[in-house]
Amino acid sequence: MIHTKPIIFAASLMLVAVSACQDNSSSTGPARAVTEAADAVPSVAATATASPGKPTAPIDISYEIVGNAIVGSPVMINIVVTSDYGPVNVEYSIVDNSALMFQSGQVERREVLDPSSRSVQQLSVIPQREGRVYVNVSAEIPTVDGLNIRSMSIPIQVGSAPEQPADNGEMVEGPGGEVVNSLPAQESN
Repeated sequence: MIHTKPIIFAASLMLVAVSACQDNSSSTGPARAVTEAADAVPSVAATATASPGKPTAPIDISYEIVGNAIVGSPVMINIVVTSDYGPVNVEYSIVDNSALMFQSGQVERREVLDPSSRSVQQLSVIPQREGRVYVNVSAEIPTVDGLNIRSMSIPIQVGSAPEQPADNGEMVEGPGGEVVNSLPAQESN
C-alpha cells in the first residue's frame, strides 16, 4: 500500500508556508530552492508516460499470406523485415512438423544486407492439416551489447475448418443446471 497523499499534502503545505513568508517573483535563497526542487520532481502522470516499457529490437516484421491455404499445396508468404540498422539475420522455423513443413528447397535462414530497402522475402510452406498452423520468424541484429532479436508467429488458416482448442477436462452439469468444464485436480506424491 502506498501512502502518497500525506507526502504530497506535506510538501504542498511546506511550499505554501515558504511562499507566504517571501515573495517568489524576486526570491532567491531557500524559498526559491524549495520551489525549484518541487518543480523538478516529476508528477505521476509524467513518469507514467515517460516509461520506456518493454525494450524491443529496432526491427519491424510484416507479412502477407498470398491466396488461400489448402492441405498439401504450397502457400506463399511475403515477409518484409525492416530496420534502420543492418545487416539483419532472418530465420524461419516450424515447431509442429505434423501441421506444417517447408517446401523443398526453401531457405530457412538468410541475411538481409539492406533492411531499410523494404525488400520482400518469399517463404513457401506446405500445410499438412486443416485448422490454424504457425510459422515462426526471428530477426536479429548483432550489436556490441549482444544480439537484438524480434520474433513473431505467423498464423495461417488452412481450409475451412475452424480453429479448435484442445479439450481439457470433462463437460458436466453443475448444481444450477449450467454446463461447466470440470478440471479435477491430480494428486501427486
